[in-house]
Amino acid sequence: MNGPPEGESGHQALVARARELRAARDHPPAEYPVLLDAALAELDHAIEALRLAEEPQGPPRRPGAKAALHPFKAIFDQLPWPVVLTDGQTVVRRLNQAAAELTGLPPGYAAGRPLAALLRPADRAALRAHAAAVAGGEGGRSLPVRLPGLQDGPLYATLTGIDAPEGRGRDVLLLLAPAPGPRTASRTGDRAGGPSSAGRQAELTGLLDRTARALLEREPSAAALGAVAGLLRDGLADWALLDLGPTEAPVRIAVHGPPVPDDEGLEKAFLRQDPRACPVAVEVMTSGEAVVEQLTDDLDRLGADEDGRPLMVRADVTALLSVALTESGGTTARGALTLLRGGAGPPFSLLEAGAAEIAAGHLAVVARRGGAGGPGAR
Repeated sequence: MNGPPEGESGHQALVARARELRAARDHPPAEYPVLLDAALAELDHAIEALRLAEEPQGPPRRPGAKAALHPFKAIFDQLPWPVVLTDGQTVVRRLNQAAAELTGLPPGYAAGRPLAALLRPADRAALRAHAAAVAGGEGGRSLPVRLPGLQDGPLYATLTGIDAPEGRGRDVLLLLAPAPGPRTASRTGDRAGGPSSAGRQAELTGLLDRTARALLEREPSAAALGAVAGLLRDGLADWALLDLGPTEAPVRIAVHGPPVPDDEGLEKAFLRQDPRACPVAVEVMTSGEAVVEQLTDDLDRLGADEDGRPLMVRADVTALLSVALTESGGTTARGALTLLRGGAGPPFSLLEAGAAEIAAGHLAVVARRGGAGGPGAR
């Protein structure tokens, strides 16, 4: 998943960020102050863009000396604090070792991808808006941001404009600092509690045993498949969506969300959705390949509700795993299992993705024996 193309116009980028801000209106009122600041920054950005459009353009910026690039890299990499260099759309140009350790992103993987995609959806819109303002010369600023897998509350991102080497114009230098408090934020690669890989392996083995037993103890039916989707939600995710049927006419038979959801109507919105309007489900059923997204930035991956609001935003999705229901050695997909994590949940590990694929294979066998059914299995 890549950020906006380098050649994208300022107007197109502004429209995209405004769309994110509109979608973020569904978030809790406690998050409104940050979103309001972001909206005001976008308004200032639009006003300045209009002003510049009415004035004659000045002489082009003289490219900086290329030799200045090497000292910059050396100093940047040796800074003891987590720092990230991005463009005005938060696309990462480089990050130092401290930032790589904090975010869990290898520098080579992060480069060229939007840093905002790592955050919760409401924070993404705010960071993009403020980064665009800083890159446009409107001054530095600071805002709270939340990374999946970080404990002890949000970080504070301080954004400063910097004249980039090689005549690129103005980049954004972003410093990540822990929120004030007695403890420092720490990152874990697993669910809350941070069990070891061996411990997580044992948990997943137990989960697969429970799902297999649930399928063996019931007659093949949509209800049995829906019950297993619920077990997988309990062990792997915040949300589980199960779609069954041929790719050209799948049916959503089960939706399992948090026991006490923040959005009481979201489960029904997911259940009423036609799976053909869920892009990631269509993708895995068509290709047969699993999709694991740790930087889930595309607001349209899950489609929209009946009012046109992105379901990615309503569910506060920060990590997504979708697998096709395909039997071992087979090529025919009999549906799709989609698992979602939101809020401070960490990305899905490869270990967890493998367990989900095994479970999906078991579901495919039952579906072939007559388990595919109509909607409403819960």
